Amino acid sequence: MEYVESRRLLDTLPRFEVKPGLARIHRLLAHLGRPEWSFPAIHVTGTNGKGSVVAMLSSVLQAAGYRVGRYTSPDVVDFLDRICVDGEWISEEAFAAIATRLAPELSADPDVPSQFEALTAIAFQHLRESAVDIAVVEVGLGGRFDATNVVTPVLTVLTNVSLDHTAILGRTEAEIAWEKAGIAKPGVPFLSGALALDAEAVVRRECAAVGAPFQAACVPVESRGRRGRFHIYDAVGESLPREVSLPLLGMYQRENLEIALSAVQLLRQRGWQIARDAVGAGLAAVSWPGRWEVVREAPTVILDGAHNPAAAEAVARAIEAWEPRRERRSLLLGILADKDVESVVRTLVPLFRTVGVTASASPRALSAQDLAGHVSRYAERCIRYDSVAEGVRELVRQADPQDTILVTGSLTIVAEARRAGGGG
Repeated sequence: MEYVESRRLLDTLPRFEVKPGLARIHRLLAHLGRPEWSFPAIHVTGTNGKGSVVAMLSSVLQAAGYRVGRYTSPDVVDFLDRICVDGEWISEEAFAAIATRLAPELSADPDVPSQFEALTAIAFQHLRESAVDIAVVEVGLGGRFDATNVVTPVLTVLTNVSLDHTAILGRTEAEIAWEKAGIAKPGVPFLSGALALDAEAVVRRECAAVGAPFQAACVPVESRGRRGRFHIYDAVGESLPREVSLPLLGMYQRENLEIALSAVQLLRQRGWQIARDAVGAGLAAVSWPGRWEVVREAPTVILDGAHNPAAAEAVARAIEAWEPRRERRSLLLGILADKDVESVVRTLVPLFRTVGVTASASPRALSAQDLAGHVSRYAERCIRYDSVAEGVRELVRQADPQDTILVTGSLTIVAEARRAGGGG
């Protein structure tokens, strides 16, 4: 089977249907000979920030000399970028070869696996074949019943909890926290970012029930502002660099950095050798497309995901710090229909002089017409664009060199904007 054929095969599987339970992923992994048992993992969940924490930890561990696997979702640059070893994407040939092995199991049972479950099995097999020392694995949705919740972790991480995917995970932060705390494992440290009191109580209770030591992120980090393409932070912790240079520029990355540095301390306690210099070098080398990514200057074009209310609030703070003058800001927004559209719009739209609305090619995307109905209540000027590429191109054409254009909403919007090259 060639890569194109393997993609066609995976595209026949359910992509957006939520299929609870772990029976299907266990069946796929058993067919491959249990590849998930061949490497230890850092398992990361959370409503926002988990991808950034995965990127930071992967880069630090690689700088420390380990061979590091990474599994994330969704893709931002290319379908293959979800599965990496030492920053290298899985090749089309390797992907197709593993998909060929899986093919009989993808249609042999009435309970057909989802596309994400098939991808997870492919990822874990590739990590085994690549002989990784450790894998950093991002939860796809929730945690407790996510296909990734079969790894053998040395550390589990919860970045935060806020309202998202409420139809699936629960309608309160406490209910969502219960789902995410389901990745806790006996004897494995459970590291958490800041949580609301009711969510933290749930997480602590779930950790206690399985015997997972709960640890709140405890490395203080203070922002010192931008220096060129880096954001500079002061960090206080044993064998940590006093000054950290991070090329992820969003102001909200401070909380993610605190979690990543706390994770380094916990990994050291479990025997992982991570020198001070490796921490600094790894963080300075982090690459995470689509997270406050500057893809053009004069005018500046920034790509970032703001797919739920908490992310929108973080992006709002970041854009006001980046460009204090509202008259110099423009927005291109696209959101999936199953999100809290009104909250995202209400948070972001009033901060911008001009707002463009569009829709990605995703079948889950809210139409530009329907999104404009929400946006027009808050915007001075709302423009509809037929595509993400058109929106970026036209906003760049209309902007002055000193202006900043933020492209945000769902990561499908960010991915399409990135492929459009920032409008230039």
